[in-house]
Amino acid sequence: MEAPLSPQAFLARGEKFDLSLIATLQKDARHPREHFDLYRLERKRPPNSICVWVGPEGDFTPAEINAVRSAGALPVTLGQLVLRSETAAIYCLSVLNYELQTQRY
Repeated sequence: MEAPLSPQAFLARGEKFDLSLIATLQKDARHPREHFDLYRLERKRPPNSICVWVGPEGDFTPAEINAVRSAGALPVTLGQLVLRSETAAIYCLSVLNYELQTQRY
């Protein structure tokens, strides 16, 4: 297990993922399923590797969001409630588990 990293420190690693999502309160955030469905539609398979960005309660800073989105992360909403970071992470793991176990082609 690793200690939490700043977005800049993680981006500096240069790791690549099939699908990268950022949980955000921004107005253009979509339900995660939309991104999974589009990925499957375009590639005819589910993603092999996924990165989910979960920030502090109240969201990442605008500069952090811009940096992460510039690196290819797609904005997702976790619903209308603002979740604590540890709750948001568990929510995201549940969504990933569901989406990766559900075969919709």
